[in-house]
Amino acid sequence: MSIKEIIKQFASERGLTLKEVSQKAGLSYNGLHNKFHRGSLTVNDFIKLLDVLQKEITFRDKKRH
Repeated sequence: MSIKEIIKQFASERGLTLKEVSQKAGLSYNGLHNKFHRGSLTVNDFIKLLDVLQKEITFRDKKRH
């Protein structure tokens, strides 16, 4: 699943469109679409989107097999 698909899923769970999320995050929808297409979404943009969606990034150690 791509980051775009994950963000769209989180948005849908909150009753929002990707366009609404981008606007609430202070990002241009067209610019965001282009960043997804080019694979150039920044961590800062990702965090802004997650803030709107009331999500956060966590880090944990990988499980060793």
